[in-house]
Amino acid sequence: MTEEQLVNLWFVLGGASLVLLFIGALTDKVTVYRDYIDLSWSLSLIFTPFISTFLVIFIANDQADPWVFATEVLVGQVILFFTAITMGWSTISTYRMSIEDNGLTLGIFVGTAKLLIAIIISFCAIALVRYLFRDKRKLGHVAIFFILFGIFGWVLKVLINGARTGKAI
Repeated sequence: MTEEQLVNLWFVLGGASLVLLFIGALTDKVTVYRDYIDLSWSLSLIFTPFISTFLVIFIANDQADPWVFATEVLVGQVILFFTAITMGWSTISTYRMSIEDNGLTLGIFVGTAKLLIAIIISFCAIALVRYLFRDKRKLGHVAIFFILFGIFGWVLKVLINGARTGKAI
């Protein structure tokens, strides 16, 4: 197998596993997200680095290289430290809740899938907002936005199934 074929295989396997996870959540056989707090721990893995990067770039301004500022200046080091702590705790919380809800073997799979789902949710949310605020917006675009937003909300409702599986606290 070539490297490109191997990458394509991983995409197919990843996509198939996410589809199976969605079907498992839809039939309430697997608890994906216990509640919105569980979802927020997964999303914090994506948004924490973005927020921290924005803070470092904003505080450093044009005066310094952001990487040098983050690693050599005390304020940058504090931001980097809290980012690492938040991401570490988010990872632990994501996997802990997945294992508690689904058992060890399935929980590790679900925890990893939750990280992928968080990335997909982030990109979809950003794309939806960009779609709504594009330059040539028409009434049809707003209607399509609300249809896509409704589908997006339904998918999230399916994935947040802790109350239906009896795992919600």
